Amino acid sequence: MSTERHNLACHMIFKAISKTGSLGSCVVSMDIGSNERMMQNLQIPETVESIFVPKWLFPPRFPDKDRFTSSHPDFVLVTPFAAKTQKQQANVGGWVLRSGRGQLRETESTPAAPPATSRATNPRQHRPKDLSKTRRDIHLVEIKYCEDTRPQNQLNAAKEQHKDLYNILQGAFVTLHIILLGVGSTIYNTHTLKPFKELGLDSQRVKKLASKLQAPCALSELCC
Repeated sequence: MSTERHNLACHMIFKAISKTGSLGSCVVSMDIGSNERMMQNLQIPETVESIFVPKWLFPPRFPDKDRFTSSHPDFVLVTPFAAKTQKQQANVGGWVLRSGRGQLRETESTPAAPPATSRATNPRQHRPKDLSKTRRDIHLVEIKYCEDTRPQNQLNAAKEQHKDLYNILQGAFVTLHIILLGVGSTIYNTHTLKPFKELGLDSQRVKKLASKLQAPCALSELCC
């Protein structure tokens, strides 16, 4: 039952992202249940290859067996990285890893950081697979239900779950967006609404999506 609820939430979030007209075509993998059980009228972008993170995001000669057994985020998006905003490389959604002399370095979040998707320029004009390694802005999206009053446990679990994956992926930036939903329908300002905005949803779509996920609870009862 909990898996069904999680997959339904993933479908709703994916549908909202794909309808923005900017990031839907940037999704390259998704692990949100079988195609046969997708929500009605939900179209999977042609850029989605499978539930596995695409081979071209890994280093050359990375073993397939390791790729298939690596963690599977609910979604992986690849947007073009805008070099002119490289100085604005702090993350708003969780952990950002920045390329530097062959290494990926962890960068702490800061309140003043711009949304991660602001680093992308006209993403629909690019096929993710055609971007060079230095132009890839990789977004890992993990959605989890948590205890309403103790979201930190699932937040830490998501970071640990994908730690190895975002250390190995090759791109200008790798960002882990963690979206938390309370099992009692709690919607969090920091862990729910903020990631939605980072993934390109405007305020109206954020409120609409949160209302659907929270129903029948009132949207005004937000948790900081």
